[in-house]
Amino acid sequence: MLEAAGMSHAQIAAEYKVSRQAVTKRFNDMGEYSQASNREVTAVLPWDLSSHPAKGRLKDSEEYLGLRAFLRERMSLPVSPRSKLALKIFMNHMERGEVLDLDQVRGVRYVRREERDGSLVIRWPEGVPQDERMALFRLTPAHEASSP
Repeated sequence: MLEAAGMSHAQIAAEYKVSRQAVTKRFNDMGEYSQASNREVTAVLPWDLSSHPAKGRLKDSEEYLGLRAFLRERMSLPVSPRSKLALKIFMNHMERGEVLDLDQVRGVRYVRREERDGSLVIRWPEGVPQDERMALFRLTPAHEASSP
């Protein structure tokens, strides 16, 4: 019920005075939550997060959660109630003319959209081939019309 109300695993852990890992393990044991469900989404990201210095903090950030929810929706995968809120915030940033960028020091952050970003919701990293994955990261024409 707490997760459905929008609480993160860390917040639930604090409520019950257990570790976040214990909460996630319990959700996994119940079949309610699985990292495997995010593998499809993280597989399409053009960013390699495996060696990022702030990997743990980055993956728990609202910005990253919003991007994952955006991609889950695009891939017709279920989106949790907490992720739906993050998606709404994410889309507000997109409509204000921003994109999500990966910074090697600060992690993911919203930056002003530049011409090179086109209709993408992320700043595509230099040196990463532009391929069919890019279609998942494009705003729909309805969202583009409302962007500045």
